[in-house]
Amino acid sequence: MPNPPVPPANLEQSLNTISHILQCAAATAYETGDQLKGSDRDLAFSVMHLVELAKTRMDEVLRGLSTEAVIH
Repeated sequence: MPNPPVPPANLEQSLNTISHILQCAAATAYETGDQLKGSDRDLAFSVMHLVELAKTRMDEVLRGLSTEAVIH
C-alpha cells in the first residue's frame, strides 16, 4: 500500500531535515578524506562532492517551495 502524500508543511520540514543530513554527510566525508591518502582520499572527496550536489539540489527545491508558499 503506497504512503499518502506528504502535506506541504511537512514536506518542507522533511526536506530541511534531509538538507541538514546531507550537510553532515559532506562534513564527515571531508574530515575522513583529510585523513587519507591516494585513491582512498580521492574516493572520500568524490563522496563529498556528490553529497554537495545533492544538497544544492535540495536547497533549490526548498527555495522553490518557499517561493510557492509566498505566491499562494
